[in-house]
Amino acid sequence: MLQTGDLVPHFTVTTFTGESFDYSDIWQRRNLVLVLLPYAESAASTNFVDQLAAQMSEVTGDDSTCVITRDSISGIPSPGIVVADRWGEIHHVADGTTVDDLPGPDDVIEWLRYVRHQCPECEGEAK
Repeated sequence: MLQTGDLVPHFTVTTFTGESFDYSDIWQRRNLVLVLLPYAESAASTNFVDQLAAQMSEVTGDDSTCVITRDSISGIPSPGIVVADRWGEIHHVADGTTVDDLPGPDDVIEWLRYVRHQCPECEGEAK
């Protein structure tokens, strides 16, 4: 399983809304919030998607993309959430046995805010 500090593998998936998404289209240009959901349809996953999509649309802006999919991606858990910077470095990973175990939209938005405002030069000085 991928962890903090690893790089997101390049992937192509079908989003929850039925659109095709290719990670290389945003790599090195946009931060990524990637949500993998199990194929089994449930009220919890539908509710989670509705809440997350509504809140993410308000904060993603021009520098971030939120992708919600049921497709599998090597090394990323399902259900799971990955937040990575524009260079593909993973900053947060969360998984669970069910969608109810995943962090809520507010936590995911806080992770995205952290990635947006981090300073790579300052992080290098701190090491």
